[in-house]
Amino acid sequence: MLRHTILLFLIVFVSITVSNPVRSEVLTGSGLVDIPTGRVLEHGIFEAGTYLGFQQRMMARSATSLGDTVAVRLNFGLFDRVEIGLTQLWEEHGSDPSSDRTANLKLQLLKEPEVGAIPSVAIGVERLGNKIFASDSEAEVGETPSTFLAVSKTFNFPRIHRFSGHIGVGTQRFAFEDRPVGVFVGLSKAFQPAFARGDLTMQLEFDGAGVNAGMRYIIPSGLQVALGAETLNDPDELHYLVTVSWTNAQILEQIRETQRLITRATELAVAAKRAVSKKKAVAETTETPSSQ
Repeated sequence: MLRHTILLFLIVFVSITVSNPVRSEVLTGSGLVDIPTGRVLEHGIFEAGTYLGFQQRMMARSATSLGDTVAVRLNFGLFDRVEIGLTQLWEEHGSDPSSDRTANLKLQLLKEPEVGAIPSVAIGVERLGNKIFASDSEAEVGETPSTFLAVSKTFNFPRIHRFSGHIGVGTQRFAFEDRPVGVFVGLSKAFQPAFARGDLTMQLEFDGAGVNAGMRYIIPSGLQVALGAETLNDPDELHYLVTVSWTNAQILEQIRETQRLITRATELAVAAKRAVSKKKAVAETTETPSSQ
């Protein structure tokens, strides 16, 4: 527990000291590195934490360009169909600091069953903020809302077992160059290696601007640490991402598992009691004729 606390402190400290703005919500529980999926957080599940993204762009052999951003966010699920994300950004570009509050909204239209061909489908809008009504000349690049439709499906193959595929269309940050809309795709696979003592998820995606890759590690206490890299196909625009957050998903799952065990134990106790009562009744019925 102590090493997890130290790790959390170090990453939060780094996020305050060196970072650069990222394009949108990154490495959220229901999304991949920088793209949304057709899934949403379940009812009552939330994530709270911070993230940073930094870019080191070579200006000359002895100079680099770094920006500063601090981001705190909260994502939570409602009714197993709605996910809401709230983000507070503090940005500093040279001597011009700024802050911005944004919100993301996602609605799940279809939910993938455990068995069947139906995928998860969701629609949503990102970066709803205090500048959404600004004109094109007043709004900065990347600050206008992005709408999307995302589809996710889990597949099970003999050698690689279960993995998830994701595809979608969206506007603004998902668009290709000057086109109004664009396509994004992604793959994700979860592992539970014995040495990790937690859940490990690997992610690969294309978000309309480039190829991204990420890794998320979740321990049983709910602490999440995720690492990612954006625009791998363009080294001059490469971004590195780090997020630290906490979710109550694991705790709620442990509570549900305990409730299932209690229910099962109660059912077995009732069945055993009935069996004993039935056996006693049969024995009494057998003894009565012989006594007469």
